Amino acid sequence: MVADGGKVVLESAEFLLVVHAIPKEIADSISIASPPELRTNVPIKLFFPVASLAEARDKAASLGGALYPSDKEWGGRGFRACDGYDPEGNIVQLRESDSQGAPGSPLA
Repeated sequence: MVADGGKVVLESAEFLLVVHAIPKEIADSISIASPPELRTNVPIKLFFPVASLAEARDKAASLGGALYPSDKEWGGRGFRACDGYDPEGNIVQLRESDSQGAPGSPLA
């Protein structure tokens, strides 16, 4: 992760995300509820590969977000997936490789 005053860059071998700061005059008008109001009707949903859904579930909770319970997980072509949300209520999906080691890539 690289951060400066106006943006944060998250990068791995498979993924790059640049998050730009919201201008102060707009940010001051935004209110985030606790727990956050989930934003399910949006044009973008991010998918992130993780080593372990269970570990990600614990980490998300410690950072103000959440990953839905394990009974909400589902399998796809070479991965297990579960939706959750960030501290602002944005819905995300996390994917781990299945037991055969197939990639859990967002494009799988």
